[in-house]
Amino acid sequence: MSDVESTLAEHDDPALLPGTPAERADEERYGLSAISSEELPMLPGEIKPHSSPFQYVMIAVVLCVLTAIEVGFYYLEGDIPTALLVGCLLALALTKFIMVASLYMHLASDKPIFKRFFIMGGIGACVLYTIVLTTLHIWD
Repeated sequence: MSDVESTLAEHDDPALLPGTPAERADEERYGLSAISSEELPMLPGEIKPHSSPFQYVMIAVVLCVLTAIEVGFYYLEGDIPTALLVGCLLALALTKFIMVASLYMHLASDKPIFKRFFIMGGIGACVLYTIVLTTLHIWD
């Protein structure tokens, strides 16, 4: 008995099942079933399950706020020293990079070495940007 048939046997009315009849037929044809994220098995190399959809939305909200702060810094260009402006923008860029790499790219659920590689890449990029900006005398 397939998952869809067992689900149909549990409910008297097929209209109460999630999805359209075509989606349910596809699920039956391809062996898919409605499994919650807690029931999904973890992939090889994962150490914890993925975040919930609510957490992804909250991460997106934080990223939008950080982007709004960056745009606000653009409008303060003449009011604050250039060195402070560039430093703040680099810090915000690094923060957003780490958040996207560790949370949206699912590095939070993988082995820690993968997250460390991405974080070290972001820090290395900021160090490189600082060196280049120093040679171009942007801090003067």
